[in-house]
Amino acid sequence: AQAVAQARLSKLTLRSPVDALVLSRHVEPGSSVQPGKVLLTLAATGGVRIDAAIDERHLQWLRLGMPARAVTDAYPELGFDAQLSYIAPAVDPQRGSVEVRLAVPKPPEFLRPDMTVSVELVGDSRTNVLVLPSGAVREAERGQPWALRLAANGRAERVALQLGLRGVGAVEIQSGLSEGDEVISPTEKALPGDRVRRARRPADSRTFDVPSFMR
Repeated sequence: AQAVAQARLSKLTLRSPVDALVLSRHVEPGSSVQPGKVLLTLAATGGVRIDAAIDERHLQWLRLGMPARAVTDAYPELGFDAQLSYIAPAVDPQRGSVEVRLAVPKPPEFLRPDMTVSVELVGDSRTNVLVLPSGAVREAERGQPWALRLAANGRAERVALQLGLRGVGAVEIQSGLSEGDEVISPTEKALPGDRVRRARRPADSRTFDVPSFMR
């Protein structure tokens, strides 16, 4: 009878399969619960990881072990290093994204479970390349990127582009443009073949506004 009582008692004892921190408790001692009810929400202690979803268009660039730089919304000035440790074998058909996980070898003290974190994966780096603001490239996601260049005759000219690495706010141009070419922003209503006229142009920018044009 004692052994039976001890066996029943052991089934009423809750044990976490891993060392963890209790984030929230959904029931009180003595409460009646049904099978399947969530009693506690835990955060495993030890290793820290970041869960993220990457657009499937960027799947070709993902490699295990890729370095990354992460920053939290709460402490945007305090970035920290991470490393890609897992890539899901399937793509989420509803969102068109692939789940990834990043290990954080040296987590900062301010990091907390369920914090919002932005991550930039570093797939490659190059120097002495031609770059263009991402907003100046048209239809980049459709596989046929192009830009509207100001030709020598003063007219807008459509040029096909071959893109390379993509960063935050900038993209590498492998072919289609040359250094010094002037590109018209998509926010302007100029069309290929339009005669355009320059407006105010920042000295450090390769794009410019087109306030008026003739066809």
